[in-house]
Amino acid sequence: MKAAIIKKPGTIEVEEFTTPVPAEGEVLLKVDACAICGTDQRVLKGEKHVDVPIVGHEISGTVVALGSGVSGIKMGSRYAVQTVIGCGTCPMCAISRENLCENGFKAIGYQWNGGFAEYMIMPKIGVDQGCLIPVSDKMSDEEATLLEPLSCCINGMRIIPLEEAQTVVVFGGGIIGVLNGLVAKARGAKSVTIMDVSQDRLDLLKKLNLPFDHYVNSALTSPEKWVKETTNGRGVDVVVVAASVKTLVAIGMKLLARDGHLSIFAGMPKSDPTDLIDLNLIHYSELHVHGANSSVKRDYIEAERMISSGLIKASSLVTHVFSLDDFNKAVEIQSNPKSGALKVIIKP
Repeated sequence: MKAAIIKKPGTIEVEEFTTPVPAEGEVLLKVDACAICGTDQRVLKGEKHVDVPIVGHEISGTVVALGSGVSGIKMGSRYAVQTVIGCGTCPMCAISRENLCENGFKAIGYQWNGGFAEYMIMPKIGVDQGCLIPVSDKMSDEEATLLEPLSCCINGMRIIPLEEAQTVVVFGGGIIGVLNGLVAKARGAKSVTIMDVSQDRLDLLKKLNLPFDHYVNSALTSPEKWVKETTNGRGVDVVVVAASVKTLVAIGMKLLARDGHLSIFAGMPKSDPTDLIDLNLIHYSELHVHGANSSVKRDYIEAERMISSGLIKASSLVTHVFSLDDFNKAVEIQSNPKSGALKVIIKP
């Protein structure tokens, strides 16, 4: 089979690789589509370590072979791949919260070869956990790759009462910021604003006719001033930090109305993750601060429902599709904010 192989940081070559054969309990998928995400970019540059030469974790595929002992998985059926695989024994795994596995979860595309290849294996532990998520016949292969990032946003916003929210601000106009905003809209938030420092990015989102109410260039306009004027000084109900800029957490907290919710969706650089915040803002305004770390099966199922029902129009988010042979070109396009790319898909 062909695969995009990491030869060394920054050097990826598409070449022949041994086609895997499923062992007992394993499933072999023909990769139908695999999307490139920001974490993949960091791995390919050598900024983040993985244990395998083939990455890619936003995957849709078709089952083409079953190892002995596999039940409940249909040959020829299409599935999305749940990335996170827990230990299966700790208290969090026992309640199907593998994303919070107390022994540290492992993941497809990190500890097992991923989807930038013609074929991939779902290991037995993933099969047993239920990491193959059936997708509707109405859903395209490209749309199915969005189940993984959308599920993460669903998980991150699950505890926030978006049905009651009048105003939501999302920092970050990339695909994760967009998906967080779409989840907010799908759940009933009245007004969603996307803030980003790139006018090119904001112009792209406007061009895609997404259902957002405001786009604010936060490099040119003070978020605090804009929110104060727009809400008559009240503040917004929800802020989502979907950009890895730690100062946005403190800024976002200042934007919140009383009883407001702050979601820290983006991880911060491990070399410098700390910042000062005014704890009295949390205390006196009874603010709610939430973390977000990947997702689990319930979130994929909800993501599949939102897309297949048309509640979220995933097809409008896919701006580029490349063959595996053009993998390096796809990576370049996806990393260039002026390229007009939002979601870039590889179809092996």
